[in-house]
Amino acid sequence: RPGEQVKDQVDQPDIIEDEKFYGMHRHFTDGSSILMWGGGVEKGLVYGKTADERPCSSIENPVVIDQVHQSIYHALGIHPETNYTIEGRPFYTTPDGHGKPIVDLFGQPVNKSTKNV
Repeated sequence: RPGEQVKDQVDQPDIIEDEKFYGMHRHFTDGSSILMWGGGVEKGLVYGKTADERPCSSIENPVVIDQVHQSIYHALGIHPETNYTIEGRPFYTTPDGHGKPIVDLFGQPVNKSTKNV
């Protein structure tokens, strides 16, 4: 019935009281997956590796979110030093304009003169 607690429900607050429990309840907090396509991303590429045992930590080619952002900007042709001035202060697309794309994600440059048939 609406408003009633079921036996299986636990009366706990919806807040994280201890930071060590942040992120999927300590499951796989160091590993993740991103699917990318287009923009020159190499077809079928698997980049990086996680351990087979829990917590499946990154063990080869770990990536931080800034690298993902700059890789997307790189695919779009946006230079790392691109910034927007807001209230007299530059805001960069990557930390202080020093972002580095993960160049291994990208295959060979596409010849723009050839057509897909």
